[in-house]
Amino acid sequence: MDFDRAIQAHTNWKLRLFNYCKGSSQDKIDVRTVEKDNVCELGEWLHAERRKHAGGTGFEKLIEAHAAFHRSAAAVAALIERGQAPEAEKLLRSPDSEFNKRSLQVVGCLMSLRAKSEYALM
Repeated sequence: MDFDRAIQAHTNWKLRLFNYCKGSSQDKIDVRTVEKDNVCELGEWLHAERRKHAGGTGFEKLIEAHAAFHRSAAAVAALIERGQAPEAEKLLRSPDSEFNKRSLQVVGCLMSLRAKSEYALM
């Protein structure tokens, strides 16, 4: 897994949702798809590797954080679809929102696994 690429792809969700709020997004964001934690590249990798890393607390924590992030991102996208873009934008901007807390948690888990991976290679 290219952890740096996964971190970047994950953080790009915030920009995608901001653009969706503003109506400047070229792509349609489907709430049901966003909610699924096994559709994005990171999610596909996590679910493919799950058995190999079963019991690994860092890996399991990432799986849980990633699923929670997708649920919170879907909640933001649902607000936008219901015409509540200003409310969605507030959530994207607030460091205390569920979306931002979950986002930071996923990035932290990825950084931790990356550090363990790099240490193991030494």
